[in-house]
Amino acid sequence: MNPTPQTSLAANIAALAEMHAVLDLPRAEAQARLDSLCQSQPDFAKFLERKALRLPETQQQALLYLLQRAQANEYAATLQQWSRSSNLSLRIRTLAMQALASMGIGTDTSYHQALQQAEKLFHELQMADPAPLTDSGELQAPWNAMVLNLPMALALDLAGDLASVQPHSALAVLSTVRPIADTRERLALVDRLASIPLPESAAILQELLADTSDKAAQKAIKKALHRLKAQGIVFDDVSPRTRTVGTAMHRLEKCLASHIDAIGDRIIWLIRTKPFGGYNIAYVVINYGTGIKHAFALQASKRELPDLLAKVQEFSSFIELDPAYCQYQLALAQQMNLDTGTPVPEDYFALRDIIGEAPTTFDQAIIYAVLSEEDLREADAYTHHAQELLDVPEFAGWTLPEEVIQKFGNELRDLEESQIIVSEAVKRERVSEVYAQATQEALSAASRRIMRLRLEEMAYYLLRTDRRREALWAVAAAKSLQEENPERLRHNAFVGALLERSLEYAKEHPSSRIILPFSRPSAPESSRRLII
Repeated sequence: MNPTPQTSLAANIAALAEMHAVLDLPRAEAQARLDSLCQSQPDFAKFLERKALRLPETQQQALLYLLQRAQANEYAATLQQWSRSSNLSLRIRTLAMQALASMGIGTDTSYHQALQQAEKLFHELQMADPAPLTDSGELQAPWNAMVLNLPMALALDLAGDLASVQPHSALAVLSTVRPIADTRERLALVDRLASIPLPESAAILQELLADTSDKAAQKAIKKALHRLKAQGIVFDDVSPRTRTVGTAMHRLEKCLASHIDAIGDRIIWLIRTKPFGGYNIAYVVINYGTGIKHAFALQASKRELPDLLAKVQEFSSFIELDPAYCQYQLALAQQMNLDTGTPVPEDYFALRDIIGEAPTTFDQAIIYAVLSEEDLREADAYTHHAQELLDVPEFAGWTLPEEVIQKFGNELRDLEESQIIVSEAVKRERVSEVYAQATQEALSAASRRIMRLRLEEMAYYLLRTDRRREALWAVAAAKSLQEENPERLRHNAFVGALLERSLEYAKEHPSSRIILPFSRPSAPESSRRLII
């Protein structure tokens, strides 16, 4: 009996994988072998898109080498699919990207680099002996920072690849990214936990189950726990939205937040009760732009806490934030670390038990939840109070980024001091051009998003410190920054006032540092006035 096409194809692919030198084949021979595979399977492209994803990794690797050596550009779309498929290992996806590059086909450079970094981390963690874990099972530095620098999807895939070879390292990867995972990403994290057959995986899943009231999430977590039980992991069942006595005693009592200072820094205190009295305190400094900067742990007895908080209030006025919103702000800040490539302080990870996780995400700043529709309509009438807002003490140092503004300040100063005689009309036109260029460079979409976030947080701070009118000024300024048109931005009252202040300061202080509201500060630690 003649073999079926599928049997012949399987035999051909198996033989190809046993060659161990496919990447060294001459192009003509590689093309001949590819033609043979296509004859064995008439719809070879569809086979690659579907069934080939379930082949052993050695056979997938051989196929990729063959396509690369044959310069089979007609399979570029399939290779793109392979490079993004979470059903494939990081190594195979990296090889797919390399095959595309060898064919001269453009790829997403940032994704390619992130994929290579994830694959490199997998290899290093796989070979590490002993695994780079702390006594509590968390990733040591700098491994934790490298994991946080990966896109969330690749970090989850890294854990998936490690699950079968280094399960404790896989669990540590998931624990590292867990605090910054959003609702959708947490469902993917739950699925990854189910593939790591350890008692610790069940413990994390039970914590997630106790913390969520979302029916879809509860269903996914219960399914994951059932999968762990099927793999022989023994644990006691926990009902949704219930906690053990020990956890209940460790409640997050209070969250305090300072205003946002001139360089974008804010102090956050999270106070959590201890099981036998007293409090554990997390003291965190975040920057609205670069993320978490400093983190410290404190302790206080029940008698000491009031005195400690009184001293804090003497230093700077703090407001009380909803604990869940406070946790969300820290998760948001940690995402900023990831986006800007700023390392998260190692001490921050030791505070995880104090900080906890936000039980929900927030679609908008908390100020919009406490203001009525009538308040928001009133705020719309305050768009021309930008200068008054910048005169509020907490806004005293706000300016635009020095690296952009300083050169334009120098240009304006040169225009004023120039000995070349030009008409007033020409001078005004040149000044107008400088302002337009400064606005365009300093107020990119990313910068406006950070500034809008700062304004919204400051609006809530002003409201909670009994300055409702000023809070509405800040809301009006924040809403005005949603504008995308550069010409309209130039005539935006808040942008104009901030730009005027920044350029005037740059003209008067050509060599001085301008305090940055949303870019990485370069000042020495001693000048950051909010840090205790």
